[in-house]
Amino acid sequence: MLTLHAGRVSALLIAALVAVGCGSEEASPEPQITDGSTTFKVRLENVAPFAQLKSGVYNTRMGATSPGPLAPGDAYEFSFTAGRGQKLSFASMLGQSNDWIFAPAPGGIELYQNGYPISGDVTASVYLWDVGTEADEEPGVGAHTGPNQASATDGPGAPDPDANVRMVQPLTRLSNGTSFAVPPVSSMIRVTIRSEAQTRRFTVRIENVASDTSTLQTSQGFKPVRVSPGVWAVSTGREPLFSEGKADRGLGLEAIAESGNVTQLASELTSSSGVATPLSPGVFVVHRAAAPLFMLGEADRGQGLERIAEEGNPTALKHSVDEVLALGTSSGTFTAPDGDYGTHPLLPGLSYSFEVKAYPGDRLSLVSMFGMSNDWFFGTAPEGLALFDAANQPITGDVTAMVHLYDLGTELSEEPGVGPNIGPQQPAPDTGVQDTDRKVREVSPSMYSTPVARHLKLTLSL
Repeated sequence: MLTLHAGRVSALLIAALVAVGCGSEEASPEPQITDGSTTFKVRLENVAPFAQLKSGVYNTRMGATSPGPLAPGDAYEFSFTAGRGQKLSFASMLGQSNDWIFAPAPGGIELYQNGYPISGDVTASVYLWDVGTEADEEPGVGAHTGPNQASATDGPGAPDPDANVRMVQPLTRLSNGTSFAVPPVSSMIRVTIRSEAQTRRFTVRIENVASDTSTLQTSQGFKPVRVSPGVWAVSTGREPLFSEGKADRGLGLEAIAESGNVTQLASELTSSSGVATPLSPGVFVVHRAAAPLFMLGEADRGQGLERIAEEGNPTALKHSVDEVLALGTSSGTFTAPDGDYGTHPLLPGLSYSFEVKAYPGDRLSLVSMFGMSNDWFFGTAPEGLALFDAANQPITGDVTAMVHLYDLGTELSEEPGVGPNIGPQQPAPDTGVQDTDRKVREVSPSMYSTPVARHLKLTLSL
């Protein structure tokens, strides 16, 4: 941890007390010096719970007004925006199975190639997966497969002896010991993506291309192929729905795989979808002067806050603070996550910690970039947060409510996590479009509705 001193040291020498015992002399205690200051431990945590950027449901075929499965010739469509490095995942039940789903590989389909959004047929990146929750019976024939489950007299199917999610093989072994020839995925569904480079919008179409009389051949003749409603997610390198070789997570994929019910998994995805932005290294100031770093309604002062808000670089602002702020003000940077060394952004689950020395009347200001933005930053109010109460007692505990999300007004704001000029995707500094409103202001809920407390936690302790 880094300890900084406020510089208004008014030392008070405490006289040594000499105790004289009966017939003996005790050693005098060491003189102690106090300057009336308090040392605070400051901890800034990234608490973002988000596992994927966004998610949704597709359940109503094109031209229909109510949810239902796809018959041959029917299609689902859904749209979303996404940025470079992001991937699409989705899952739909093969209706005639016990627990088989159509889905891409666990990490999803790359939505950009060579920096450009993909368009076209992506069916080759879609596979048939066994979720491993029920023993496999002959599709459309077994007593516990999709179309027969409701009439089964012995409840749900037997547990799968292999509880791990795995790819369904072209010739797959069934629970009765026989083998079943599985039709190619491309003979059952077609998945295409249309994209708009300027808006970064993608439209996904999932179409049932099977024939009820020639695609799914069983011991009882050809069975109809149906594709269930499903869920989708856009993520950055994670596996939002399942992991190959591991058991189902128990979050609702089983309900899709066995009955085409999206309710539980859709709810789970919604609660864990959002911008898991890193927090950048930042600058803090202990001060009494008003608004040492910025003022709402005024333009950026050109002292280095722009470098934090756009790039997450605290160097310039720290240098300016040291040069221009009033005597008795102290400043510092937080750059290395706890337990680490060097300068690194703060990812979810990590924290920055530092110490400050302060006196009654002092306030603390700090700033850190909202990493997946053009020029947004987390910060205390311009006047900072009080470190002592009205009785000059140190304030400790959770002070997250004193942190806000601000727009510096130097670059035009784009969709967080998606825009082409946001922090992780900006080709070079200062390549974004200049903001038409140059004033520093708080980011409005209509622009970004996620509360600050879902991103970070700020605590003070002694």
